[in-house]
Amino acid sequence: MTRRLLTIIVAMALICACEGIDCTLNNVVTLNIGFYSSESGKKVSISDTLNITAEGTDSVLLNRGYNISSVALPMSYWQAADTLHMLFHASGDTDETFEIVLRIAKDNTQYFESPDCPTVMMHKITGFDYDDPYQLTDSIVVENTSINYASLENIKIYLRGSTN
Repeated sequence: MTRRLLTIIVAMALICACEGIDCTLNNVVTLNIGFYSSESGKKVSISDTLNITAEGTDSVLLNRGYNISSVALPMSYWQAADTLHMLFHASGDTDETFEIVLRIAKDNTQYFESPDCPTVMMHKITGFDYDDPYQLTDSIVVENTSINYASLENIKIYLRGSTN
């Protein structure tokens, strides 16, 4: 009887030990932005230094990005819209700074994987607007409205004067 009870206890311990928490390790969804040439339509690397901040916060989302062709940025969880300030610092001897302001309206949806895992916020772009007073861009296009784990490019920025 004791051996049988011990076997049952060991079996139950092994079954409980096999249960694990399978939470996604990277549980941050990002807005993915790519930079393209307005002439060729091909992806380009920007030669200016790029800083990106979120309006209404002291958060720096990208600090001194250089020679990059895309960025992945976190979005706010509960706000209905995010405003991103993209500051381009001209390379070379000049000390010029150019700014593009992106305003992204979105729906936020909570996503639960498991009661043991943290909540993830998925987003859907419902509106989009931008200011480009220095006319750095030919156009900015929303390519994919779903901001989720898929890591698909959401926004394409077509830059003027890009030859790549």
